[in-house]
Amino acid sequence: MREEQLFEQMKLWRNWTVEFLRTIPEELSDQIPQGHSNSIHWNAGHILVGWDNTMFPAVNKERQMPPSYHLLFPSGSKPEDWIEQPPTMSEIIKQLEEQPSFIVEACKGHLDDPLREPFLGMRTLGDMVVFHMNHESLHMGIVKSMKQLLVSR
Repeated sequence: MREEQLFEQMKLWRNWTVEFLRTIPEELSDQIPQGHSNSIHWNAGHILVGWDNTMFPAVNKERQMPPSYHLLFPSGSKPEDWIEQPPTMSEIIKQLEEQPSFIVEACKGHLDDPLREPFLGMRTLGDMVVFHMNHESLHMGIVKSMKQLLVSR
């Protein structure tokens, strides 16, 4: 797949993510539906941090998100463990909207570059882009399910 096409797909999926997150009433974003350990707010932050945590360091760039985000939204974390106020959903949505441009700028021309260390079996930066698109899609499926559960209460 051409680099340009891969970045266009990344932007397409991200636009869908942003558009859907904007449909969620603020009062629902921090509720945790039965059977879940996290909120919609957490999932949105987790998507943002996932990309930030791996893509920029892979091309020897500084992460774009504040260090506190990486403490609030990593795998295995949950809102009940938060000791500081997280960024608002509006802030996260704005950052999700802006992030693809920063990723393209940092990674353009490097998608075939090997990673310093394999990441979950992936060996190139491009492999990691595909992983993150799938990871984002997985979390958005969870978010859509959560919204349905919360709205139907």
